[in-house]
Amino acid sequence: MALKPNEYAIADAIENICKEKSLDSDTILQTVKESLLKAIKKKYGSDENIQIDINSASGSISIKALKKVVRQPENPAFEISKNDAKLINPDIKAGEDIWIDLPLAEFGRNAIQMAKQQLIQKIREAEREQIFQDFQHKVGEVVSGLVQRVYKGNIYLTLGKNEAVIPATDVIVGDIALPGKNMRAYVTHIDKDTRGPQIVLSRTVPEFLQKLFEFEVPEIYDGLVEIVSIAREPGDRSKIAVYSTNAKIDPVGACVGLKGSRVQAVVKELAGEKIDIIEFSIDPETYISRALAPATVVFTELYT
Repeated sequence: MALKPNEYAIADAIENICKEKSLDSDTILQTVKESLLKAIKKKYGSDENIQIDINSASGSISIKALKKVVRQPENPAFEISKNDAKLINPDIKAGEDIWIDLPLAEFGRNAIQMAKQQLIQKIREAEREQIFQDFQHKVGEVVSGLVQRVYKGNIYLTLGKNEAVIPATDVIVGDIALPGKNMRAYVTHIDKDTRGPQIVLSRTVPEFLQKLFEFEVPEIYDGLVEIVSIAREPGDRSKIAVYSTNAKIDPVGACVGLKGSRVQAVVKELAGEKIDIIEFSIDPETYISRALAPATVVFTELYT
């Protein structure tokens, strides 16, 4: 069966959208059906007796209305005269039901425009949901993106096809955010609003520092060295307390690396932020003394 111009337009649109947006064809077809039903309801006042079938392979669109055969129709939306019905089925009798073909062209450009608007809306919703699903499991992880722009102190990164933001309050003093520069940050959460999911990042939270050490220190990643606590003043100084579950491993030395290579890699990522690494101790006085170094502790009094 040859397709009519309007059917070509919808069929092509469905095919292009499925390819470009990687959306499920069933979702697109359902959206087209819903938009056509709205156009039919607007014209006839009801869509209860309408059946729409769209062949995703050929693009052909079939619109049928179930009508009762009567001698004198009073409601054209639900009834058809016996004489007109016999043109479709010569054996039809009054009181029986018959399916009537409704040409797509009968609904004009309004139906096509409505279908287009519904598709655009459905695409936006699907894309928003896809972004949310793709990044929901990345909350608590570090991602890398290219700086797109800086606006009012906020740094916007491109993460593949998506955009993320590092709020001004989560930017390290000294960060150089030049367009096209690669930058890493910690995914704190994903905001869902009317404009779509907003991927929110941070470079100031202690968790970002911890993740960076996990990347640089295999012993931490493997669980042989643990980061017990972090105290951080972003862009200025941080202190981390580490502990080794293996007596043969020096936790501080593992984090510092050969000639300071590991800790310096983290310092470079944090725009020169100074990092002190101390060994955790279960003895409070020893732990406090190490934490306050290079200051010398002359007196300690513990309260319980």
